[in-house]
Amino acid sequence: MRIAINGLAITRQMTGIGRVTLQSVRALLALDRENEYLLLLPFDAPDELDLAAENLEIFHSEASVSRPLKSIWFEEMEMPRKLKGARIDLYYTPSYLLPAARCAEAEVVCVHDLAWRFHPRSKSLQFRAWMNARLPAALKRASRIACVSHATATDLIAEYGTELASRVRVVHNGVDLSVFRPPESPATEPEHYIAVVGNQDPRKNIATLLEAFPAFRARMRPCRLVMAGPGRPPRTSPPAVDFVGYLSDEELVALYRGALLVVQPSLYEGFGLPVLEAMACGAPVACADIPVFREVAGNCARYFDPRDADAIAGVMTDLAGDETTRRELAERGAARARDFSWKRSAERLLAVFREAVA
Repeated sequence: MRIAINGLAITRQMTGIGRVTLQSVRALLALDRENEYLLLLPFDAPDELDLAAENLEIFHSEASVSRPLKSIWFEEMEMPRKLKGARIDLYYTPSYLLPAARCAEAEVVCVHDLAWRFHPRSKSLQFRAWMNARLPAALKRASRIACVSHATATDLIAEYGTELASRVRVVHNGVDLSVFRPPESPATEPEHYIAVVGNQDPRKNIATLLEAFPAFRARMRPCRLVMAGPGRPPRTSPPAVDFVGYLSDEELVALYRGALLVVQPSLYEGFGLPVLEAMACGAPVACADIPVFREVAGNCARYFDPRDADAIAGVMTDLAGDETTRRELAERGAARARDFSWKRSAERLLAVFREAVA
């Protein structure tokens, strides 16, 4: 089987879909030596991708998610023509949409979340219009639909119809356990900071966390809040808040490992990689009580109502002041994270590919 994968989201500053795509491809190549892969990469892909494999062919395009119009032109016009001449059996897009022209007899799409439906302010009007116009056709045509969580699968079927259920498959995201892992020699005492990882998307709910932080710090005076993620810092924030911007994986690991605890206050997520990454690094986690975080973290986190600043401050205070509970959560979280390896994710995705062409 010849499989083409749309990797245009694999850019030098990857977030979300780009990171998931790269890790999925790496895991597929490590797992599968039988099938042939064609990976479509953007012009601004990293120089070192660690993707060497005899059954991989890479095509570099002039498109990228950093150039939306160029990317649309490539995906709609150039890519179908190229794939038509490449004898592709299956086309996989990790980013929702299919071009108007069929790319292969079997096509698989991945749905990460429906943020633009449930939290419209998190996306531009143009993005919402594009997705609302194009996604229904992609879902109708796709041989199989991979969803990154049961929560996303439930949302998708509720929004777009129960007739999708027979073609929807859950393929959980994973975590790179060779990178995101507890330190070999845990520090005797964590540093006095709370970490949060995410961008300034309204659904990430950073504003409510910033509202909660002064009440927390009034009881935990030495603590600071360290915010990591792409984009600009909030216009206003209380004292003792540090914005460190986009971090590499190695820098993220150091952030997670050193934190007193990691907090994720999102109102909505399709999966929530930072929760999984933090657990894999042995960090205690406090997070919003939303279905997908319950799905990923189980009993390995403390939960709060993300719309209630007092509740957020209370849970952070209780956890920061309870070393025994933090240690227990860290141990359970690290063990649970091992169930979300990229190898296991690739096994499920490959099974979806085989179903699609059967």
